[in-house]
Amino acid sequence: MIKIGDYNILKIKRMYHGGAFLIDGEDTNEDSPEVYINGLDIPDDMTPGEELNVFVYNDSKGSLKATLDQPYATVDQFAALKVVSIQDFGAFLDWGIKKDLFLPNRRQLHPIIEDSIIVLRLVLDYEKQGVVGDTDLEIYFNRDTTDLKEDQEVDLLVYDSTPLGIMVIVDKEYPGLVYRSEVFREPDIGEKLTGWISKIREDGKLDISLKRKGYYAVIDSSESLLQVIKDNNGFLPLHDKSSPEDIKEKLGMSKKLFKKIAGGLYRDGLITIESDGLRIVDEKS
Repeated sequence: MIKIGDYNILKIKRMYHGGAFLIDGEDTNEDSPEVYINGLDIPDDMTPGEELNVFVYNDSKGSLKATLDQPYATVDQFAALKVVSIQDFGAFLDWGIKKDLFLPNRRQLHPIIEDSIIVLRLVLDYEKQGVVGDTDLEIYFNRDTTDLKEDQEVDLLVYDSTPLGIMVIVDKEYPGLVYRSEVFREPDIGEKLTGWISKIREDGKLDISLKRKGYYAVIDSSESLLQVIKDNNGFLPLHDKSSPEDIKEKLGMSKKLFKKIAGGLYRDGLITIESDGLRIVDEKS
C-alpha cells in the first residue's frame, strides 16, 4: 500500500512522456494506483522493473506524484515551516519540495502572516488522499511519559510564547514549558534548542530547563552568556555594579552566578571585562 506523505520504495511500471509511472511492487491488485515521477527527477538509465525510494505526495485531488527531493517533514510529524502565500481559503507553506503544503483556514488556530515561521502538524486530510497542515498541536502530543525521566537531555522545538514561558515540543512528540525564569533571551518560533526535563507532570506535560543542574549548569550558562554577548553585537551592558534584579531580568540567573561565569570567560580569554559591560574578544585580533 502506497503511503501518501511519506517515503515509499516503488517499482517503475512504464516510462511515459519523459517521466515514469511507479507502482507498489508488492501490491498484486491490478487497480493499484500509479504514481507519476518527472523524468528530471530520475537517472537517465532507469528502466521498467527497477525500484526507487521516493517521497509520495498529492499533486491534486486524486492525483499522486513522487519525487526524490526530501521534504522538511513527513505526515504525522511536527515541523516549522515558512508561510509563502495566503489565499482566501488557506495558506501555503514551503515544504521543501516543488509543491507547497496547504494549511486550510479551518485548521488555523491563530491568524497567519505571510513570510512568518509557524509550527504545525502534517496530517492526512479527511479523505486520506492528501497531506495538509494543522496548527492545533495539543491533540497530537504524546501524553505517555513513562519512558522519560527527570534530568534527561531532550531536543526542543519552540512553537509558542506566553507570559508564563516558552512552549516547546520535546523530542518531537511531548508538550513542554520553559518558564520565563529559565529564558535568558526570547527564542524565535521554530527555533531548535537543547534542554533538560526538570519535572514530569501528571497531565503529561513537562517542565523544561535550559540549564543542567550543578556543575553542568555553570558550563551551559557559560555557553549561554557567551551567545548572549554575541547576539548583542559583541557587547553586553551588564557588569559588577549592575543590580541583581537587572541581571535576573535580562539573563535569568543570579548576580553571583553571573560574576562566576563572567570571570571564567575572562580567564579563558573569551571576553574582556570593562567598566560598563562585557565585550567579546575578537578572534581575529
